[in-house]
Amino acid sequence: MRRFPIWTLIAIFLAAAFSVSCEGPGVPAARERRGNENILHYDVNAPFTSLNPIEVYSSGSVQVFPLLYDYLFIPNAQGKLEPDLARNWSYDPRSHTWTIHLREDALFHDKEPVTSKDVKYVLDQIIKKRHPATHGLIDQVSLLSHEAISIRLKEDDSRFPEKIWNMEIVPRPGEGETDYYGHPVGSGPFRFEYRKGESEVGLVANDDYFQGRPFLDGVVFYFQPAREGAWTRLLSGKTDVAQEVSPKNYNMMRQYKERYYFDLYTLRWYSVLLYNTADPLFSDMRVRQALTHAIDREYIVEEILGGLGVVAVGPMGVNSPFHNPEVKPIPYDPKRGLKLLQEAGWSHDEKGCHLVKDGKPFEFTILVFEESQVEKKVAQYIRLCLNDLGIKAGLRQLPFEELIRRYLCNDEFQAVLTEAKGAYGTPESLKEQWSFDCISAAEAGCFQHPEVTQLIREAIDEKDPDRQVKLLYKTDELMATLQPGTFLFHKTAIDVMSKRFKIRRPFSLTLEGIYRLRYASLDPD
Repeated sequence: MRRFPIWTLIAIFLAAAFSVSCEGPGVPAARERRGNENILHYDVNAPFTSLNPIEVYSSGSVQVFPLLYDYLFIPNAQGKLEPDLARNWSYDPRSHTWTIHLREDALFHDKEPVTSKDVKYVLDQIIKKRHPATHGLIDQVSLLSHEAISIRLKEDDSRFPEKIWNMEIVPRPGEGETDYYGHPVGSGPFRFEYRKGESEVGLVANDDYFQGRPFLDGVVFYFQPAREGAWTRLLSGKTDVAQEVSPKNYNMMRQYKERYYFDLYTLRWYSVLLYNTADPLFSDMRVRQALTHAIDREYIVEEILGGLGVVAVGPMGVNSPFHNPEVKPIPYDPKRGLKLLQEAGWSHDEKGCHLVKDGKPFEFTILVFEESQVEKKVAQYIRLCLNDLGIKAGLRQLPFEELIRRYLCNDEFQAVLTEAKGAYGTPESLKEQWSFDCISAAEAGCFQHPEVTQLIREAIDEKDPDRQVKLLYKTDELMATLQPGTFLFHKTAIDVMSKRFKIRRPFSLTLEGIYRLRYASLDPD
């Protein structure tokens, strides 16, 4: 088994941890100066793109949305929906119709009222683009009044609000287009104040918010690509919130439990080396299986992630209720991988160094996000693993938006190291990500397989929960065999927040958790 030296935490992290631990009951000078500043500073690990939720659902901007915009409803700690912009809603199962009544006192940041026309616009835009399978359930949307809207479905669905709650409500376009990059308009507790390119976004308290002005004066978001850097900024008092920090020794962090909230969890997103299965190089299932056998994913978790992660199995996600427990990760077995490649027609050249087929070497390019240090280390390790088999993999670093454009419902790539979200609440996300129909291409690099598409369609249509799970178990098993990508790992993340602010609910940076930061207040103690 090939092993490579582990990357260690940068020296600045150790120095910062040492300096804070040596302070005893004191605080760093930067934190002391900012102790009474009523602005929440929030580090995110992806750059900011457009602040238009219709266009964006995977960038640092997503962290801004829950404070800039409102939702119709929001889940509470038990997962039950509570009112936000919607004051009440009801369902008529006979006509398959949901009726939603809006608050009458909600205003957008430009002082215009939030109306049913805006909700209809969002249903037509965000749901159609972000969740086409859910949008396909809608038969007709009718405006009953300025504050009421009805949504008639094509079939009975008593859980429909759970499928649309996370759509941000934006104003329908007027005479001019809203500048969502430089001056977005929402109805949330904070309004846009400024931005500095892809690196910083500032929000200020909305004095006209329908629930009353928030306790915080503002929130400033920073793009911080280095996780060790985010933790260092926390310790030095330069920021209050850090997302997915990963210090090697979690016990080192616990000495600060009096100063910080911690949330340790396994991400529902998983890293995947996605292959373009339309490319002749990756069209053979045996080749894709071979590449997975060649990559030691346990090594990646233990050495590159410092043990903060779990090996991924398939598209459902390791903790998903739809993950088939009988399906296990493909084991690290380079010899088995080489045998599969030979069965697929590949053999070593005369020097025994490189795999060739029909006179052509096995070589391809892996796209990777240029700002992510962890992903670049993972990609470099994957390249070394494949080199052991005689495969030459080049790396090409791209900006975030260009990386996404290359593979999201597109096939302008050979392989890409990216992330995908498992199926946890409803199976509709599987259809959008992994099935190919006449309406839209699969988000995952236009992947298409007739049996996968049929199984997902049957699972979504199935009303019996037990039969639905069985169909999804079968889908999980099939996808783990097909290996449209090498399912690499789920990261174990640690989100951290300074206790100089008080919060109402247990700390988390889920969408619901970020939403509830609107209720945070400066702790006078």
